[in-house]
Amino acid sequence: MLNKTKYFRKLCLSGSFLVGLISLSSTANAQFIGINADVAIDYSAAPGSVSGYSVGISHPTPFIPNIGYSSVSFKDKETIGSDNDTSSVLLETATTIKTINLFYNVPFPVVTITVGFGLGGVETKTTIVENVSDKSTSDSKDSVTEGFFHIGLPFWNTVEFHLGYHLMSFTSIDITSNKTGDPFQGTYNTKKNYKGGMTTIGVQVAF
Repeated sequence: MLNKTKYFRKLCLSGSFLVGLISLSSTANAQFIGINADVAIDYSAAPGSVSGYSVGISHPTPFIPNIGYSSVSFKDKETIGSDNDTSSVLLETATTIKTINLFYNVPFPVVTITVGFGLGGVETKTTIVENVSDKSTSDSKDSVTEGFFHIGLPFWNTVEFHLGYHLMSFTSIDITSNKTGDPFQGTYNTKKNYKGGMTTIGVQVAF
């Protein structure tokens, strides 16, 4: 009887130890660091192709936001006539939008939702050619606010594929407001509204 009692105690202790290890393992698996990497496939205000990306780092600490970075660049080329049609100007503009953002991951039964916001700046570099020969440049900068969300489909608790949309908001920019050289010969409307949405696809890998 004494041997049976000792055996039973050892069995209980072993079982408790095993349950403890499983609990610790489950807790460890729930604590992860996630790396997000996304590539831009479109920007609604861009006249053509874009290049851009979004990256982020997720952590398991509740209530503390995760941090990320977004960037999108595109080029615009346009010829504008003056109000009195006596001259014209060719504008070639390279635009870059960059933001630092904070975000939260919201788990759902099947998908994951990420929501966030950011602040940053937009920069334009414009080459100006008026009446073929008069060439000058203009650089401008302005602040940007960003709001975004991702919808993700996780696999094996370590990999997630997601689709994202980043809304970049700022006021219209006069891309020739800092023109170098001589004043314009004509009068042109050179204000541009480049605010829009960046669509991304990407992956998150958890460690």
